[in-house]
Amino acid sequence: MRALVTGGSGFVGGHLVRALLARGYTVRALVRPTSRTDGLAGAELVYGDVTDQASCQAAVVGVDVVYHLAAIRDRWGTPYADYVAVNVDGTRHLLEAAAGRVGRFVYCSSVGVLGYPGVLGIDESFPLRPDDGKVFYHRTKAQAEELVLDFARQGRLATTVVRPAITYGPGDDWGMVTRLIAMLRRGTFVPVGNGRNHLHLCYVSDTVQGLILAGESEQSVGQAYIIAGPEPITLNGLVVKICGLLERKPPRWHVPVELARMAGWVLEGVYSAQAHLGLRVLGQAPFLTRDKVDTLAVNRGFSIEKARHELGYVPAIGYDEGLRRTVEWYCNEDEYDER
Repeated sequence: MRALVTGGSGFVGGHLVRALLARGYTVRALVRPTSRTDGLAGAELVYGDVTDQASCQAAVVGVDVVYHLAAIRDRWGTPYADYVAVNVDGTRHLLEAAAGRVGRFVYCSSVGVLGYPGVLGIDESFPLRPDDGKVFYHRTKAQAEELVLDFARQGRLATTVVRPAITYGPGDDWGMVTRLIAMLRRGTFVPVGNGRNHLHLCYVSDTVQGLILAGESEQSVGQAYIIAGPEPITLNGLVVKICGLLERKPPRWHVPVELARMAGWVLEGVYSAQAHLGLRVLGQAPFLTRDKVDTLAVNRGFSIEKARHELGYVPAIGYDEGLRRTVEWYCNEDEYDER
């Protein structure tokens, strides 16, 4: 099997490329000239960009399956038009290039398109709420999902949507769990709310397993799947586990949710005004936003029963093992950077 991976220079994409190679696939990665490619040994590199139709057409030649992960994530201050150009139009370019030439197309979306309904057991029947949270990112992810599934409904291409939960693991330089580890190690993290709310994470190898299974299953055509870890975990439980691995005491104080959201709203306004004036006095992005508050404070967990039943997806890495690997990687990287 020959696979094309977009976004292969990213965290999940790099793990996916290596997993496909280990599985015996021939892998091609579409990367930009400025991308880091040191983690893509063994893959054929094709330089281009999903915003360029010619790049997409060249990249799909001779491949059996496309795994589309390339996207603009939640970059503070990025104009909406940029999100649309990459996340929506780039997906359309790749779909059009693959139609009639490629057997399967797997789109990596996000559980973020389901918003923050504040409940556990969220499954694929929940309506999309992309205007919660990272509005531009989630909105354009939802728009791209509709394009992907339309191609399947119209019989133009066998497509599948995968919605991973927050994914963590070694190599995630700026993900939520990595930032949490860094703050707890420095003693600068103050939990928001009472900490009894649930988060639902997914270790990177399990996210990759879900993507590959979606690409190999005939039953997955035209479907969307939530991919998450074995179970949700409370914020307090997550913090205690990380602090135990770091040999630090958990934080004693908590900030009320509404106070944190108000502070996030104020900081967003200040940084927006700074960007409008063309200044960088305070840095590029606020350290606290309303979305960051919701990510940590809203009670949210997911059902993986559809993926388990239809794809044979079984998450293998729980929090104890996944966090141990991630903390060890982070501490080794941090010590290297200090030398």
